[in-house]
Amino acid sequence: MTWVRPLPTITPESAPFFDGLRERRFLVPRCTGCGDLNWSPYPACRSCLTREQEWTEVSGEGELHTFTVMHTGPRAFTADGPYVWGFARLRESPRSLLVMGNLVGVDHDAVAIGMPVRIGYFDVPDHDLTLYHFEAAEHAG
Repeated sequence: MTWVRPLPTITPESAPFFDGLRERRFLVPRCTGCGDLNWSPYPACRSCLTREQEWTEVSGEGELHTFTVMHTGPRAFTADGPYVWGFARLRESPRSLLVMGNLVGVDHDAVAIGMPVRIGYFDVPDHDLTLYHFEAAEHAG
């Protein structure tokens, strides 16, 4: 299978995140000043604005916050349609961690806001790269 979707550009700043995915771990920046978790990665903490953050593993479990079923997408995604694209609120707090991605392995008619989900991992064929998606979870969140 030839991968036709765009691939992320890995920078020195984002490399720890992608290394974590390769290890089947979902990492987010945690502020070393106030302790808040921040997603998506940003050079400073969104709570206290310090630049001191460290990559920290989170559960990857949560619930579907919102979604849409994409029937037509950009050309590289056409073969995957229809597919579910959504935001999941991970269970960690106090700052909400809303992570976006595809929801796979669930009948589109069964998808609902609030359904338990978890991060799943997949290796991109012919590339030394691991990415993530969402899967249904029995006891996530």
